[in-house]
Amino acid sequence: MADNVRAILAIEIGSLTTRVSLIDQVDGESRLIGQTETLTSRELPYQNVFFAVQEATAQLAELTGRQLLHEGHLLMPRTITGDGIDKVVVVTSALEPLRVVVAAIATDVSARSALHAIRGVPNVVLEVITLDDVSHHPTSSVQSWIERQLEKLLPLLPDVIILTGGIEGSAIESMKRLAHLVNLKLSFTEAIKQPLPTVIYAGNTAAASTVHTILSRHSCELISVANVRPTLDQENVTPLRQALLARYARQLTDLPGVQQLADSEKRTLHTIIEAQYVMTRFLAERRQQPVLFTDVGATTTTLIAAAPDHVSAAIHGVCGTAFGVSNLLCEVGPAAIARWLPFAIEEQELIERVLQRTLRPQTMPVTREDCYLDLAIVREALALGMATLREGQPALTYSYLVVSGGALVHAPHPGMTLLAILDGLQPAYELPGLLLPIHLDSLGLLAVCGGIAAHSADAAVSVFDHDLLTNTPLATCIVLQGGNRFGDPIAEIELITVGGGSEQIQVRNGDLLRLPLPIGRYAQVKVRPRAGVRVGKGAPGEAVESDPAEVHGSLLGLVVDARGRPLALPEDGTERRRLLWSWLRAVGAEHSDSPYPEPVTTLPEMPIPESVIAPVPVVARQRRSWFGRRKQGQTPSEMTLSPAETSPAKTPADDLDELRQKVTKSARRSWFGRRKS
Repeated sequence: MADNVRAILAIEIGSLTTRVSLIDQVDGESRLIGQTETLTSRELPYQNVFFAVQEATAQLAELTGRQLLHEGHLLMPRTITGDGIDKVVVVTSALEPLRVVVAAIATDVSARSALHAIRGVPNVVLEVITLDDVSHHPTSSVQSWIERQLEKLLPLLPDVIILTGGIEGSAIESMKRLAHLVNLKLSFTEAIKQPLPTVIYAGNTAAASTVHTILSRHSCELISVANVRPTLDQENVTPLRQALLARYARQLTDLPGVQQLADSEKRTLHTIIEAQYVMTRFLAERRQQPVLFTDVGATTTTLIAAAPDHVSAAIHGVCGTAFGVSNLLCEVGPAAIARWLPFAIEEQELIERVLQRTLRPQTMPVTREDCYLDLAIVREALALGMATLREGQPALTYSYLVVSGGALVHAPHPGMTLLAILDGLQPAYELPGLLLPIHLDSLGLLAVCGGIAAHSADAAVSVFDHDLLTNTPLATCIVLQGGNRFGDPIAEIELITVGGGSEQIQVRNGDLLRLPLPIGRYAQVKVRPRAGVRVGKGAPGEAVESDPAEVHGSLLGLVVDARGRPLALPEDGTERRRLLWSWLRAVGAEHSDSPYPEPVTTLPEMPIPESVIAPVPVVARQRRSWFGRRKQGQTPSEMTLSPAETSPAKTPADDLDELRQKVTKSARRSWFGRRKS
């Protein structure tokens, strides 16, 4: 870091909260001095992000004892007394996701690769147009292909249109047809006086000049990048993803109030997704192993898988715990969320509670039930993102997990956070080794370090090593897979603490166990699985052990997950809730029996026929034979009745008898079920 730049104010502006961190040098190294958080002021009634930054900075000044504001503005540069700051670094996710339209030649080839690239940016895919589209619309028999596609395209107002298709060296006629379609869309947009979208061409290189010629009559931004699918068996999504990230970052200057933070020379702006890419890739290179980063925010769910030589991502731009919860509800359904709750709830009540979070996104959970609901939403958001990530990268692996997100960070107990992570991601065959360390970015420093790295790599590394990685190691997990019957012994595990004793446990199929190991302690673990049980990518039944002191102490210590994959929950609601509560007790989040009563099932009352309600004389029923036929002759009770009483009212039993007679009279059968001749 330059000598004249020591104190940095790192500002993270989220769609729901704004976090301000003061970073300064301590003993020659950049360290986190203090941090405060408040609600973002981007929405009504303020519509100015500077108000939240101002409030959080005032709280930070009171916390640290430094003067950071002067007459309502940031005090820059730093004074000789140590007050003020030298640099402002802003990272934000409070931007609208990109609205994207894809026009491709083939659905399963070029369009698929384009969607893989789009998933690396906060986005909303409005429409996918392909030449091999076969419409099932009722009017498709009388409409041409171009009429059907224009009917889809004209009402849309995308930010970006992606043109792609054709492997390298193929014919260009198909791309010309798509280009003419896009040309019609742009002409219509100009006619209604709407802003023109950015057009990105990522198809056959030979057709690039032709496409530019067709679209050059419009004043829209036209960008060409490398072919996203150069061959049938090769995919190249990085150039298109980088172009989309650059287009997404252009919205930074439109953020209301960002210009009030500082002069452009003393301020750097970055999107949070860019900062997360940088630090996830850095962590993978530093550890020389694949890393998975997850962030479930109020609006966006982000999963980034980074290896030393590869990065892939799955980002859902409108899928979160507050602003994006309605889209998640539509995607997975209320039953998927309700199945993770340890208490019974009606579907309509669940929908109302979830939609209340959309209406009042800045309301924090105030009851334990609200926290359980938040974490149930997190589970489904993670599962949705993980399914997308696995689809784009079938050979996904990761050996280290970093998680972030308000619902996870602010959970009442770390065990609740860990359960939401394990239930949502369900790590299984992606784990190449024995251990999965899980780190909770409780201070949100990963994005901050990514923003600082563009200005000073040394400062970013120092904060990353000394402040991020020590706040907060959540747990180290071992996932056992295999076993036949529930409750059968499947492995023996021994935890040997450095400078301490050892502890041995037997693991049964379906168990979730925890062995405490405090922060600052280290241990070795040995696992002896039974035949047919495997750990990571090891052979079934193969015994494995970690290096001495490889297991680091954490909030929850060592957690063993032997619940099976995929995770199966009982269909019966009572059994499922009992099982969920037992998992909460296993990780220490709960210590007593469930306080939630099970709903009492009551049968509806049967309507009583009017004939039964009306007063009628008590009449002895006619005796019947074993086969339901009436016996001939009158009973004694019939002989004593008056003529007016000889036709008693029918009862439900008589109706049933008559119905039985009608059924039996139609075809008499012998004892063995054969019809009589």
